Amino acid sequence: MLINFKADNIDLTDEIRSYVKSKIDMLGKLLASVDDENISYQIGLAKGKQQTGETYRADITLHAGTTRLHAVGHGESLNGAIDEAKDDLERRMRREKGKDMALLRRGKQAIKKMLRLGV
Repeated sequence: MLINFKADNIDLTDEIRSYVKSKIDMLGKLLASVDDENISYQIGLAKGKQQTGETYRADITLHAGTTRLHAVGHGESLNGAIDEAKDDLERRMRREKGKDMALLRRGKQAIKKMLRLGV
């Protein structure tokens, strides 16, 4: 598994790297069918100023085989933005997994139907 970090206007410390790594490791169970060497994450962290104060943005892009998923999180704290992006990516991963399983089930049903009819 490869994790690339990019930080704009933020000092990227080991504490931030370990926090992101712990959150990303939680998503590994949803990618059981993909080899670890084919998975890459790109993490973009940015800090900006708004009228209401500082805001943080976390972008997570997942490349796993032919799948590419992207999630964005915004928050008043860096950890909050990372958590929001991780939750969004997890939701997207579950949705993709559900689509794949539904397609597989429909294929199995079509094969059974052809075998029963003798086509």
